[in-house]
Amino acid sequence: MLINFIICFAIIIICIAISFVIIRERKNYQIIKDFPSYISVLEYYQKKAYEIIHKDRILIYSLEATSIPDKEYNQVSKDYVKLVEKLIGPRLLKQYIFLYGNYDTFLFNVLEFFNTTYDSDEIKKSALDDLQEKEIDEQNIGAK
Repeated sequence: MLINFIICFAIIIICIAISFVIIRERKNYQIIKDFPSYISVLEYYQKKAYEIIHKDRILIYSLEATSIPDKEYNQVSKDYVKLVEKLIGPRLLKQYIFLYGNYDTFLFNVLEFFNTTYDSDEIKKSALDDLQEKEIDEQNIGAK
C-alpha cells in the first residue's frame, strides 16, 4: 500500500515537472514568435522616453551645438533607462529581461538605442551647421 502511494506521488511530481517544462517552452516559443511585436513596443517606449529626456535635459545642449558633459551624460542615460523601465512597467520589463536573457543585455540594448538616437540629433546637427556657415561667412567677409 505504501509503495503504491509512493509511486503515485512520484508520478504526480513528474507530471508537474513536465507541465512546467512545457509551459516554459511555450513561453519561449511565444516570445520568439512575437519578437517583432515586442521590439516595436519597446522601440515606441524608448522613443517616448527619449523625447521626454531630450526636451528636459538635452535640448539646451542641442540648441547650443555642444555635447553634454560626460558626467551629466552618464546621469541622463541612467535617467533614460529608469524612464523606459517605468513606461514599460514591471510585467513587460520581466518579459524583456527574459527575451534578452538577462538584465545586462536588456540594459545594453536600451542604452545603445539612446546613444544612437543622441548621436543622430538633428537639432544639434542643424545648430552646428548654422555655426559653421556663420564662421565661413565671417571669414569670407574678413578676407574681402
